[in-house]
Amino acid sequence: MEGRGSSTSEEVTLRVGTGFLTAIVPPVRHTAVAMGLGETLFRLGDEYRPVPWLATEAKHLDEKTWEITVRQGVKFHNGVEMDAAAVKASLERAFAESASIKGLLDTASIDVKDAYTLTIVTNRPSPILPSLLTAGRTAIVEVGAVQTMGDAFNEKPVLTGPFIVERFQQGKELVAVRNEDYWGPRPLVDRLVVTHIPDNNSLVLALEAGDIDIARGIPPHSVEPVNAHPDLVVRQPAQFQLNFMFLNTQREIMKDVRVRQAISHAIDREALVKGVMLGQAVPAVGPFPPNFLRCDELQGRSFDPGKSRELLAAASYEDQDGDGLLEKDGQPLEITLLTYGQGGFLPPMAEAIQGMLKNIGMKVTIRTVERIDAVLEEGDWDASMFNNNMVHTGDAYGTLFSFADASSYLNKSNYQNPQLDEILAQMFPLTDREERRRVGCSASQVIIDDVPVVPILHQNYDYGVSRDVTGFDNPYPFFLYLIDSSIGKQ
Repeated sequence: MEGRGSSTSEEVTLRVGTGFLTAIVPPVRHTAVAMGLGETLFRLGDEYRPVPWLATEAKHLDEKTWEITVRQGVKFHNGVEMDAAAVKASLERAFAESASIKGLLDTASIDVKDAYTLTIVTNRPSPILPSLLTAGRTAIVEVGAVQTMGDAFNEKPVLTGPFIVERFQQGKELVAVRNEDYWGPRPLVDRLVVTHIPDNNSLVLALEAGDIDIARGIPPHSVEPVNAHPDLVVRQPAQFQLNFMFLNTQREIMKDVRVRQAISHAIDREALVKGVMLGQAVPAVGPFPPNFLRCDELQGRSFDPGKSRELLAAASYEDQDGDGLLEKDGQPLEITLLTYGQGGFLPPMAEAIQGMLKNIGMKVTIRTVERIDAVLEEGDWDASMFNNNMVHTGDAYGTLFSFADASSYLNKSNYQNPQLDEILAQMFPLTDREERRRVGCSASQVIIDDVPVVPILHQNYDYGVSRDVTGFDNPYPFFLYLIDSSIGKQ
């Protein structure tokens, strides 16, 4: 790679380093939107409210019917025009791909009214449909290309964004070139190279050496030295992440809610913020950062090892042989804790939690894996470290649904709770923002009480950025929007 300041050609290349580089399509399409390849009908704007993107307008005709006007003059990467029929085909393909996205939007029908107008009817009153249509999995694709390209479409998807895929290797590299027919402002760089660098220390070293221009998600201990570097700066958007633990509710030990509650009470979140995150986070009470959903009334699970021991005793766990570890019916209280992200903060956090749980009589075996999603799907685990965006549709319903729905990406805990389902059913049709907030907080309390996941902290998501980069002074507080046509290099 060329170092900072070198210039061997007139072509301008923007280089991004990232700790994760997931599939473009399917199943989630976050990479497609984040890297400027694809776009959704709406995107999140100020205060997480939806604004038109590939759509230009949304009219709420009645409580279940929306009329969406599609932007004219948009071409897919293969030159095919995007119209209402193309958008309908893309959305219906997304529903066929993902039961979760189909359930999230709860769409009864999509009809083409005219060349650039769609009518979408939902099964229930849906006042937030434009917000739900910001989900990365609804990015608009050219379905005709899917049919002609077959599996090759997954490596070179045909979308609408300012950059076109030249080559892609999941978990390795993405190379894209400027879309000369882009409907919006002409992209300021000719080429985009995104490199997967799973070790965070290597990520920062690549930034300092000038091998990359943007380091996505630098570790806490690197914030100060990166800011001190004369050629670099740290960009820090508002907090939108939750660091948490999945608890596998299908495992025998984890079926007992008292065990799950004991785990949550045993975790010293303040100590993790100070010792592992070096202050680059705040303790989490519930699933959402307070700048997104303020729930002052939430009753969290405070650090209380004594309470943990009481709960475990009530669940019939006791130290039968005096070794400091608890047993029940001759079986030790022992769990497997997954972690991932070599060189990141999750492994040391898992080690700290291992010690905290040992303090209440629980033995924890840590297992570090490379592809966490695949291992979680296998089901051979009790608990898992995880880190995820909590504001992905701009409304709390989208994330809460993801924790509750059996087919959702975020329901790794295999969690089902009729009480939570009922609350979400109440929330779906609400139009008043304060009422939505109140019901969203009630749903958050159910998650805190039943503990399918253990909220730990809301971390800062810091970008290390070369001062040569322009148009990236205020990154959006959600990594779905990373690269667009306005990013350039001096």
